[in-house]
Formats: sequence, structure tokens, C-alpha cells
Amino acid sequence: MRSASELAGFDFETPSVLERSRPLVRILFVVALVLALLAPGSASLAQTESTAISDTDAVLLTKVRQAGLWEMPSGMMAMQKGSPIVQQVGFAIMMDHGRLDVATRALSQKLNSPVPDQPSEEQRGWLAEQMAAAPGPEFDRVFANRLRAAHGSVFAVLAQLRAGTRNADVRAFATVGNQAVMRHMTILESTGMVDYTALPAPAVSTTSAPVGEPLGLDTSQIAVVAALFLLLGGGLFYALRQIKSNRGRARTSRPATARTGGSHG
Repeated sequence: MRSASELAGFDFETPSVLERSRPLVRILFVVALVLALLAPGSASLAQTESTAISDTDAVLLTKVRQAGLWEMPSGMMAMQKGSPIVQQVGFAIMMDHGRLDVATRALSQKLNSPVPDQPSEEQRGWLAEQMAAAPGPEFDRVFANRLRAAHGSVFAVLAQLRAGTRNADVRAFATVGNQAVMRHMTILESTGMVDYTALPAPAVSTTSAPVGEPLGLDTSQIAVVAALFLLLGGGLFYALRQIKSNRGRARTSRPATARTGGSHG
């Protein structure tokens, strides 16, 4: 058995932190490389967003503008002919649409997209119906149901336009508009006068995707994914092998006194 003095002549070098971390660095590099291959256009995605206004963006501005052109007069009538709770609802709707109208006209001017100055013919008919209603319960019923139905219709339109627009300004504007419409539906429902059976049924597609619908990966993407699994599997095997080897070298380099509990002569 070699003594401690004899062992002192041998040079046992433990692996440095840099050497031990090399397998992990290789694995991380491979993962980053494969992810970059899977998403080649991610770096320039923000730069490709269109700033032009589309026909559907113009429809959004028109819808919000015309909603304000008939709902602001409706709110004024509610303050004159409605019950106390309807007066409060009418005031809130009138104020919200006043602020929205300012934003609508400002965005319209910025995007050079003209908006109408009059409500639609149908909306003028709704205003005439409210004007003809007797003050009190009759007006309350007409007001609550007309505005609730109109808000439900425009809410669905704004949601679709918000989901599909390529314009950042229009997207932000649609978000604010949808929040206002949602708030108005809620306070109109709080009057307790909304006839939900008279509201149109929601148009939702019930068609499910075919069984076994492919994911849409092309051959090159499948090859990259396969390469990812192979490289990660190989890298993990290499890392475990290196760890095991390092542990073996560490046990071999341990002083004899540490393994035997000391020298006995």
C-alpha cells in the first residue's frame, strides 16, 4: 500500500467548474438552435405588423360612431322620461359614448378614414320609438330592451374586428370600445327590465374538427423535431456519462488516509 508521502507525488486534478458545465452548455445551445429553426420569422414579427387601415377597420370606426350618435340622444331622453334607475343608466351611457365619440373622431382623422355624421335609418327608427313611448314604465321597457339588443349585436361585431385587425391603433380602440359595450349591457340588465327571450340566439358554430385532423407540420418541421429529440437524448446521455466519469475520478483521487481511515504503520 502506498503511503501518504508517496501519494503526494501524484498530481490529482479535479475537473473545474467550466469543464463540468460544458455538457449543459452544449445541450442549451442545441435547444436554442432548434427552437430558432422552428420559428424562423419570430424575430421580425413585430416589424411586419401593418399600420394601414383595412375595410373592416373602417367598419369598426363606423359602428362605434353611429352607436354614439343614437345612444347619446337615448341617454338624454332617459334622463327626462325614465324612472330613477333608468335615468342613472341613461346618464352613464351618454357620458361613455361622449368620450368614445371623441376618441373615434380622433382616430378617424389619424387614419384618414371618414365616419358618418348621422345614425343609420334603423337607429333613427329606434329613437322615434323611444320618443313615442309614454314616460315611466313604457319608456323604461323600450329603452332597456332596445339598447340591450343593440349592444349585444355590436359587441359581437367589435369582438370579431378586434380579433382580426392588423392595426395596433384600431386594436387598442376596439378593446376600449368592447369594454364600454360590456359595461353598458351589464347596467342595462341591472334595471331588471330586459326581456332575454326577445334577444337573438347566439350564432356559434357547433361543427367540430374531423377526427384525426393533422397538425399541419410539413416534412422539414417533422425532421427538425426528430433531430431535436435525437440531439437532446444524445446530449443527456453524454452529460450523465460525464457526471459518472467525474465522480469516478474524484473517488480515485481521494487520499488513501481518507479511504482507509488513517495509516496503521
